[in-house]
Amino acid sequence: MSRSLVIRLMAVAGMVGIVLVTTGCGGPKHPKLHPATGTVTWKGEPLAGATVSFVPAVGAPSDATTDSAGKFTIMTGGLPGAPAGPNKVAVSKFVGAGANSMMAAPTPEDMMKMATDKGKKKSTEKGEIPAKFGRPDTSGLSAEVTTDPARNVFNFDLKE
Repeated sequence: MSRSLVIRLMAVAGMVGIVLVTTGCGGPKHPKLHPATGTVTWKGEPLAGATVSFVPAVGAPSDATTDSAGKFTIMTGGLPGAPAGPNKVAVSKFVGAGANSMMAAPTPEDMMKMATDKGKKKSTEKGEIPAKFGRPDTSGLSAEVTTDPARNVFNFDLKE
C-alpha cells in the first residue's frame, strides 16, 4: 500500500469515528421528563405505601410509592419525572399475602398489563382502598403533566 492511501484511509476512519462519537450510537430516544409530585390521602388521612401510576395514552407509564405522609415523586424508567401530557391515574395499596413481596417498581410492561387487566383477581391480596382506584380506566383520577414544575403537584383525596 502506498503511503498516501494509508493516510487517506486513516483520515476517513478518523472522520467516521468523529461522526459516531458526536451523534451517538442511535440508541432509543427518551422523552423529556418533567418533575411531578403530589400527595395521596384516603378519607382525609395520608395513604402510606400506596402505588401511584400515571398512564399516558401512548408511551410508558410513570409510577411512585407514597411515603408515610402520603407524598410521592413520579419516576419514569427509573428516572425522576414524567413526560408532558395527559395521564389517567391509578392508586392501589394492598394488604395480605404478597403485598410486601414486590422488591422493585413494576416494569412498564407490568403496568400496561395491570391497566388492561379487567379486574381479574390474581392472588389473596386485599386492597386497602376500593379496587376502582387501582385501574386507570375506573379511578376517575387524572393528571396533566406540564413543562412547568410548579403546576405538576397533584393531590388525590380518595373517598369511598
